[in-house]
Amino acid sequence: MNPGENGSDTKLAGHLSAREPAGTARITIDLIFNSQVLNPLDAVCNVPRPDAICVSNLRNAKKADKAVLSERPDVKIFLPFRFYFYRVEELFTPNTYNKFLVAPGGDHLISLIDEISYVSPPSPMLSQIQDIPPEQFCNGDNRPPDCGPNCMCTHKVDIPLNAIVEVVLVDEVQQDNLSHPFHLHGHAFHVIGMGRSPDSTVKKINLRHTLDLDRRGLLNRQFNLPPLKDTIAVPNNGYVVLRFRADNPGYWLFHCHFQFHIVIGMNLVVHIGTHADLPPVPPNFPRCGNHIPPIKYN
Repeated sequence: MNPGENGSDTKLAGHLSAREPAGTARITIDLIFNSQVLNPLDAVCNVPRPDAICVSNLRNAKKADKAVLSERPDVKIFLPFRFYFYRVEELFTPNTYNKFLVAPGGDHLISLIDEISYVSPPSPMLSQIQDIPPEQFCNGDNRPPDCGPNCMCTHKVDIPLNAIVEVVLVDEVQQDNLSHPFHLHGHAFHVIGMGRSPDSTVKKINLRHTLDLDRRGLLNRQFNLPPLKDTIAVPNNGYVVLRFRADNPGYWLFHCHFQFHIVIGMNLVVHIGTHADLPPVPPNFPRCGNHIPPIKYN
């Protein structure tokens, strides 16, 4: 495949060409690799590229669930993600122990999805949901009243069983040469669209602008055999649109696949169905908690 050829019209191929050896005992071979990169690391897919084939350019070999391709999903969730940068004086105050990452440039930061930094619950949700205080959980529509800009709680989004779900991930991090790969446990999803703002005057995309694009029908969406994935890189300063049928009940982690972003909160739990949809907890199943002893004051 030569540069400039359209990957959708040409089979993906790599060609190795070698120069004929000179008439000496020494043989030199120059390798030339002419190709397109499948699923490029930068995930810049809003314009045709002679050097890459994006996931959104692919087509599924199998037909998708017709309901997944309907015009209106049952549930639509917008999930902007970004970093929160601490001032150093915020971190080292008495009686606090905030988690944070020290970035290569020296910044102290945490991750936020929909303005929430994920904190694991004290007990497993699958087997001990009744042991977890309701106020432990939160989401974009239900934030704790005392939650500040570094809001920390167990981010959980409840989805009815068998609902058609559309998720729009929006990159508000916008750090050079960084595209966040998001992974969903328990389900595969169709990549319906990905791209950047079509408005050249918008230098940095955000949730408000993405909502406006959606209202005007300007988010890239294509329903012709959309590819099926469980991990997708969100374009830097861009968005992806995902769809799936929520037919696997349980508590499923949805997270950035960079380990150091996971530990500072770039996760949430997608809760499918109700606890009644799950099998019973086996007898004598091990239990877990936070192991904090009761404290009494005299």
